[in-house]
Amino acid sequence: MHGVRIVTDSAADLPRELAEQLGIIIMPIRIILGGSSYSDGIDLPPGELAAAACAGIMPATSQPSPWDYKKLFSDLVSQGEEVLCLTLSAGLSGTYQSAVIAASQTAGKIRVVDSKLVSAGLGLLAARVAALAAESNLDQLAQWANTEKTRIRTFAALDNVEPIVRGGRTSLFARHAASKEGIKLIFTFNERGSIQILERVRGRKRSLERLTELMDEKDCSQAAVVHVECSGEAGSVARSIAERRRAEILYVQEAGGTVRTYAGRGAVIVAG
Repeated sequence: MHGVRIVTDSAADLPRELAEQLGIIIMPIRIILGGSSYSDGIDLPPGELAAAACAGIMPATSQPSPWDYKKLFSDLVSQGEEVLCLTLSAGLSGTYQSAVIAASQTAGKIRVVDSKLVSAGLGLLAARVAALAAESNLDQLAQWANTEKTRIRTFAALDNVEPIVRGGRTSLFARHAASKEGIKLIFTFNERGSIQILERVRGRKRSLERLTELMDEKDCSQAAVVHVECSGEAGSVARSIAERRRAEILYVQEAGGTVRTYAGRGAVIVAG
């Protein structure tokens, strides 16, 4: 029996095992590094981005092309599938537009939703929608996804704001706001799907504690945690959220190449 197939992109930072279990297909975003182009999560060698950062080589990203999406959508439709594609925020990437163009050029039932989220937030949305795919039709799932995306809050504690400022994903004000020694920034998403500074806090430890408090204030029952090269701290945040909220931690995951390009080493991202 064919049904609705959920497609998202590598900026969702979904664990591969969970994606396979839920039948989610992940479209890789391109990582441009030192003149070479890689598919995020597929052929980017482990440690390559970290080594490049140490060498002062700054990566960039490039959205999948409409042709990439059209090929994927056509393959799924030819297998009798309907498709719900959840993309990272259109406020951060042209990925949504590529998917919309491809859907308009593909015969079959395809819906594309701008999640207005990224990383743990997008991954959580994709997992929740996929869990309902077997018992809902395409229109119901698309409507539910559009509602659920407004309920999911994402918060990020960045240890260094330079990558996100340099990558153009937030304003130069973030550099100024974090310029005082010991000041760390907490970021979130606004209703347009753009990144904004939520708070300034003093010290790394306090910034991670604040992530737990924000999840506590939100009254979440399920959360996801993504990090960049700080698994111990991310695990501690996850445990704190679980204990304070009695929340289910769906996963704790190392960020893929797309998110780590802008979040930088030491980032911890929570969503619920």
